[in-house]
Amino acid sequence: MKKLLGIFILGLLCFNISAFGKNLQPIAGPNCHIVHSAKSINSGESYKNVSADLLRSASVPDAVIFNNKKLIYYVNGDFDSHSIYVSEVSDDVKTAKIIGPIKLNGEINKDAVDPDLIVTEDGKVRLFYYVGLFTKPIMGEKPNKFYSAISDDGINFKIEGVIAEVNNATDPTIVKLPNGDYLLAVTQGEIQNIVIFKSSDGKKFNKISSIKGGIPELSIAENGDPEMLFQDSEGILKMTSSDGGKKWKKTRNNVLSGNSKGSASPSVIRINEKERMIFYFKVQKGCSTPPTAYFEDKNALGSKEMGEPPLGHGVEPKNIKKNK
Repeated sequence: MKKLLGIFILGLLCFNISAFGKNLQPIAGPNCHIVHSAKSINSGESYKNVSADLLRSASVPDAVIFNNKKLIYYVNGDFDSHSIYVSEVSDDVKTAKIIGPIKLNGEINKDAVDPDLIVTEDGKVRLFYYVGLFTKPIMGEKPNKFYSAISDDGINFKIEGVIAEVNNATDPTIVKLPNGDYLLAVTQGEIQNIVIFKSSDGKKFNKISSIKGGIPELSIAENGDPEMLFQDSEGILKMTSSDGGKKWKKTRNNVLSGNSKGSASPSVIRINEKERMIFYFKVQKGCSTPPTAYFEDKNALGSKEMGEPPLGHGVEPKNIKKNK
């Protein structure tokens, strides 16, 4: 499952239960996250906030237009419902109606997180996601696999298989380039590193580059070049690539207007040539998450090992100097 940093990028750390509350600040997990929406009328150069309360107890949003509906997929932060959920967003992106949890091979997977979706040429929706350990204590190495799944209705998905394996990484984002190739990016939250892959078929990916940054979102610029957004200390930073994803150049320090500090995990949908919508989350002030909040067995915690911390750790991102 994908872990996004509370106010920054995610952190895939195993915490010693005895340290919680002593040496560490309380964790602000997905139950503390609120999804916001904003709109651009200048092809994504800047966005003006529309809603600061689109979805509560919701994290790592990703939006897509499927079957003429604006759908937003996210990690449900409710303690008993942790899994990938989907809601339908109103045309003015001010409200969202919950549809419910998605199913992977007929089951709700509470350890599946970090959804990212694209619509295929044959009218299906394809999901990319991460599977971690949030419902059980970690015994041994952490999961590091990213998967894809396909659906006709946007709710029931058939798992296709593993598309990539990256140590200590989460939050996949994918985009199809005009030439038919696919770009995939994942984040290694502990070291603020984004790893970028390319594929000719969207199933087998090879690494082509990496850059410093937080939870990424890939999209396509008006000229066909790939764009990338991710959280930085000044807001949501924008970068572009003119060579298909190998090299990246910062083009804007912050695309969000107003108070954008703490905005994380952006997701963009393109309405037309000029209009775009962006969705992201912020952390509710004063909110925290117990270390066993998402465990199926609340007494399963050993003296040293525990499951991956709930998304978010209230960490403010540092300036990414290499991108300045």
